[in-house]
Amino acid sequence: MTKIAILGANGRLGRVVAKAFIDAGFDVRTVTRTGKVPAELKVATAVAGDALDRQSLIRATEGVDIIFNGLNPIYTDWGKCLPMAENVMAACRANGALHLFPGTVYNYGSPMPEVITEETPFHPTTDKGRIRCAMEELPAACAPFC
Repeated sequence: MTKIAILGANGRLGRVVAKAFIDAGFDVRTVTRTGKVPAELKVATAVAGDALDRQSLIRATEGVDIIFNGLNPIYTDWGKCLPMAENVMAACRANGALHLFPGTVYNYGSPMPEVITEETPFHPTTDKGRIRCAMEELPAACAPFC
């Protein structure tokens, strides 16, 4: 059975993604700072792991096949995004895990193109957009491991 670690399982996106993988029959491990998750995720294995502590995150994701990065600090703490993403990539490398990471529209800037395709170039116009672009470049930097 495929094992997936859901980072940020207490957040809106992480919670929904964890539930979807549970419902699809995956072996789900939720990773949160406290190791606690909402009641609807109690069927998952819950572990504590701090995305700002590389070794803690590597330990929390040991033995999984996939790591879903649902981490999303509050907007005023977005300076933490890139260090957390770097630690997620280190956990992927250390565990030989596939990296799943949701995209955002911040990368496309303002004004945002009317239609976005896989070929639409990034044109960030905010700090958040530039951070997200940097985060999305990380997997290419660690290939072929992730």
